[in-house]
Amino acid sequence: MTKKPINILILFYSFTGTTAKLAEAIAGGAKVVADTEVAVKRVPEILAPEFFADKPKLKKTRDELAAKFEVATADDLISADGVAFGSPTHFGSFASQFKQFLDQLSGEWLKGKLVNKPAALFCAAGSTHGGEEMTLLSMMIPLLNLGMIPIGIPYPIQGEGPNFDAGSPYGAVYVTRGNRELSEGDKKVAKILGTRLATMAHILNCGCEHCNLCHILNKKIT
Repeated sequence: MTKKPINILILFYSFTGTTAKLAEAIAGGAKVVADTEVAVKRVPEILAPEFFADKPKLKKTRDELAAKFEVATADDLISADGVAFGSPTHFGSFASQFKQFLDQLSGEWLKGKLVNKPAALFCAAGSTHGGEEMTLLSMMIPLLNLGMIPIGIPYPIQGEGPNFDAGSPYGAVYVTRGNRELSEGDKKVAKILGTRLATMAHILNCGCEHCNLCHILNKKIT
């Protein structure tokens, strides 16, 4: 029997475009894993059009992202075998646009539609120590409630030397410091996260009768 490909969803919200760049780097890492299909989609913008009327740069970014990436739905999450969630850091936490999207998943939560799906996290922040790790940790809370399995990046896997500080054990991080482009270290850690996410999705969907892993994960403890 031919095994179906694993579907990975890279889901992000981006205000200035930086989180979108990190999303694409993570997607590149997921695509390295054989028999993996990757989709990159965005969380819908909830700011009124009037907000962008006197902000031409932000409006241009909004329009470019809308043209390049489809808006995700709850069905995209359900059909995915693994999901990477990304947001900019807004006041030490993740963006309200992302919170609004997650708050609509009560029906999926009640039915357990997202239980045992691996989830990875990434974020972009304007400055070092600007709340990026708090953003990742706060995003993890609703995902754990939904029954998802967090996938991090252990420091030994990130490597040593100048690239060591590019990421976080909680997920991939992109610190822009205004106009800083993604470094090679940023890209490396992002790709590692994408690869780990896709690999774990394959493991959790192995369908192997010998290890029976899927059955054990879904078995209710009595």
